[in-house]
Order: sequence, then structure tokens, then C-alpha cells
Amino acid sequence: MTQYRFWSGLHTIGGNIMEVQTAQARVICDFGLSVGGDTEQIDETLSELEFLLVTNQLPSIPYLYETESFKKIKLASVNESTLKTTLFISHLHLDHMGGLQYLPEGTVVYLSEDAYRLYYVLIKVGEENPSKADIRLFDFDTAVQVGDITVTPKWSDHDSVGCSAFFIETQELKLIHSGDVRLNGEHPERIIEWANEAKAWKPDVLLLEGTSFSFDGEKKQATEEPVSEKELLQKWGELLQDDPDSIILYNPYIRNIERIKAIAEETELYGRKMVFESAYAEVLHAFYPEKKWRILESTQMDIKEYVEEVLTLQELIQHPSHYVLQNSYKNKETVTYFNNGIYVHSNGEPLGDYDARYAELLYFLEIHQFSFVQMGTSGHATKEDLLTIAENVGAKQTIPWHSFKPEVFQQRLIEKGLDSFVPEVNKNYLAKQKTEIGVIE
Repeated sequence: MTQYRFWSGLHTIGGNIMEVQTAQARVICDFGLSVGGDTEQIDETLSELEFLLVTNQLPSIPYLYETESFKKIKLASVNESTLKTTLFISHLHLDHMGGLQYLPEGTVVYLSEDAYRLYYVLIKVGEENPSKADIRLFDFDTAVQVGDITVTPKWSDHDSVGCSAFFIETQELKLIHSGDVRLNGEHPERIIEWANEAKAWKPDVLLLEGTSFSFDGEKKQATEEPVSEKELLQKWGELLQDDPDSIILYNPYIRNIERIKAIAEETELYGRKMVFESAYAEVLHAFYPEKKWRILESTQMDIKEYVEEVLTLQELIQHPSHYVLQNSYKNKETVTYFNNGIYVHSNGEPLGDYDARYAELLYFLEIHQFSFVQMGTSGHATKEDLLTIAENVGAKQTIPWHSFKPEVFQQRLIEKGLDSFVPEVNKNYLAKQKTEIGVIE
């Protein structure tokens, strides 16, 4: 008998964790942290893991954690489990993998090759915490057997390298976990390909992220952000051309490697030199070893073979129009060394106005006479693109999640003639037959 269950992520953007379980084995897809947990009363006697469980930033999944030392939560420990358990991570964003560091030693976790490479270079530069889990590689289109559960990863596209969708099959169930998807990025053909394969595969269930349905059209339009990576590059070029005199500070998300490389190349075409903090150059080198990068001296860790030039902050101050400086939030004080300038926020940290640091950043830039330019683009498919994917796959049931408003997405799916429902957290769903999905109370 095959059951599937949702542990979190049904009414949030991120933190979506689900499992497929048989009598022999259990597959858990993604393992990220949920933001906005109840953290008002902090008990300092709790371990970090138990605190995250108490505040619902991680779900209390039985037989997954080492729980013997817990003080408040009664939860079956991994040492009591007889199930073969394996985790599959769709991509390297914190809301999909931030919980890896809390897994006990020996827990098997699969990543794509690029996600694996990114994970370990982020650990190297201090942007990620190591895990005691047994991290393994999978190959796209090559099945991984976990007991009587077969997982076949498919190459997908999001704003982080090595993104995956998962085709999960047991004797009674065919389920697709879409991961985060977009058709406005550099590789829409990857999603089109796995969606076409899915149509032929005839899945019982499609789990489809619905981030775009979290917002009404007016709010999304008001941001006036580029709608695609291609348009973002065009706007970047326009900025370089329209303001040739000011220093430009650029704050990208360190995990969006492809965009950072593209911005650096575009910058050089307009006659400016792109200067990186050492950690960002290290990450870029992991994926583009043939290229060399300019480094800001004050952030330099040590001399590397991929460093083209080391520049002092004083050189940038003397010739601000010659440079673009990549600037992470933790190094925002760099702004104070310039009389004025332009600060381009490109999906870097803080990620949005829900983070208190975002308002602090805007105020900080204002008092130091820096113009703020929002120049990111969504890593998530539009509403219409999501509906197109769902229609093309044609699953017997399409389940919307990874959204503040999954019910809105569900209604649109139904209007398209697709069977859909919004599940509940911590409830088992049973595939009794290929044509029927039931619920175990």
C-alpha cells in the first residue's frame, strides 16, 4: 500500500516537504525551512533542532531525527525506524534544503551534480552549514531505487543551478513533484521536455508549485521588474548606458550563478570592470573554472589562480565610473565610502519586504545618497504558464501548493477541466486505484 503525505508548504511559499511511503520504504522530497514560525517564546534549554520543531520551522516527522534528548516533543527517533528513508532535494534554495544540517549521520540525501557542487562550495565560503547526512549524486533520467519506490529525476529550470523535478513510482502510484519551475528563464525547454514525458507517463498526481497565485495581478505589475532573464540583462545594459558616471553596487543572490556570470559579462561589454567579493568569485570559479575574476582586496581570503586582478576600495573610490562592485548585504557598509551611487538589488539578501532588514537597507541607502534600483525577476512560472504545464501533463489529479493561496490556483485548475484538491498537512492520502485517490483519516 502506498501513501503520500504533506508535512509543510501547503499555504506558504517554500518549506514544502512531502513524502511517499510504502510498507518497505519512504521518500521525502525537499527539506527546507519555513519562515514565520512562532518564535515569541524561546526556551533556551532546547536544542536548535527541537526549537525549530517547536516553532514549526521544521515539521515533526517521526523516525527522521535523533530525538532522545528532546525535552518538550515526544517524537519517534530515527533509531526506532524500520523503513528505508531517502531524501531528494529539488534545488539549493534555503526553503527547500535549509534543514539538511539537522539530519542525523547516515541519512541518505540525493542532489543533482550541479546542486552538489554548489552545496559544497557554499559550505567552503561560509554561506552554508555542513550536514552529517550521506550526500549522494543522482543523474537526470536515471532511476534511483529506494526499496520498492522508484525515483527518476528530471532536469528542470529555476533560478538556481541543478534544479530537478521528480517522477516517483510505486506499484500503486505515479506521482510527479515539480519542484520550483519557470518558463521565463534560460532553459524553458527542460520543463517542456519533462512535461511532455509526463503526459506520456500518465501520472496519478502532479504536485505543482503555485507561487504566482499568491499575488494578485496588480501587485505583481506594480513591481515593474523584468519578466525574464533576457529582459533583466537588457535593463542592466540600459542602466550602464544611462548613468556612466556613478559607482554601481550590485547585490545578487549567491546561488543564482548563471545570472551573476551574465551580469559580469554584460558589464565588461559596456566598458566597466566587475569586481567581486572573494566568496562570490570562489562560487563562480566552481562552475566556470576557465574564467578569471576581479576581487575586492578587503574581502580576499587568499590568492587564487582564477584571480585576474585584486583591487583596493580606494581605487574604486577614485574612479567610481570604471567599476561595478558586487556587494552582499553583510558588506553594505561599503556604501559609506562613496559620496553617492546606485545600488542594484537583484534578488539578493534581504530577499523581500517581509524581511525587516529590507526596510533597514532602504533607509541606510537613502541617508547615504544611494539610489535604489530593484532589478530582479521571478524564479517562478506565471499563472498562465503554470496552467499550461498542468494541462500539458494532464495528471488525474493536480495538487497546488507552495503558495499563499492554493485555493485560487485550485479554482483555476478546475476551470480548465482538471481535477484538483488542496490537501491538509499531516494527513495520509492513499492511492487505492489508478483512478481514485482516497484519504486515510
